[in-house]
Amino acid sequence: MARRADHTREELKSLILDAAWKITGAEGFEGLTARRIASEIGYAPGTIYNLFASMDDLYLQICGRTLDQLYGVLSSSECNNPKHDPLRNMKMMATLYMKFAREYRPYWLMLFSHRMPESRKTDARHQEKVDRLFEPLEGLLQSYFPPRQDRKRKMAARVLWSSVHGLCFLQETGKIEVVGGKADMAAEMSSYLIDTFVAGMKTGK
Repeated sequence: MARRADHTREELKSLILDAAWKITGAEGFEGLTARRIASEIGYAPGTIYNLFASMDDLYLQICGRTLDQLYGVLSSSECNNPKHDPLRNMKMMATLYMKFAREYRPYWLMLFSHRMPESRKTDARHQEKVDRLFEPLEGLLQSYFPPRQDRKRKMAARVLWSSVHGLCFLQETGKIEVVGGKADMAAEMSSYLIDTFVAGMKTGK
């Protein structure tokens, strides 16, 4: 077993986070325990608690890494192309979101399925990353709202994003049939949803 002196505090913390990321990808967040991580890095389980206040603190940092990667996808030029109209970009954003959910499924499920204790829900840094996820969609919705209607635009972004997420979640958890859909039908349903949502905003002007 490695000695504590073999790594600096920051190196050890990075080792733990990388091991936790690897385990989550292979086994899901259900397999993410202090003992499992310690075994992966060759240290005693108590080492994790010397560097993280609790396992929830570690879970939060893994979710933070997932949020960073997801933000990179949603803010990419592929779905924020100035040569394309906002509707087309929104549909591409939905497509890339569903692709992310499929390719990073264990991390994506951890992000939305793991229940954090109340004491961790107010973590300011984590909340900033969550809020940042909506910014690309808020930008695409800009042209549908007149000046000084930022509150409505922000709400519209959250309603639309949550609706697309709901379809994606149903598909990834094998529950799409509950709403009368078929396997892999979430993309088609989200495209219809976005068309209808945008048409409604135009009518409401």
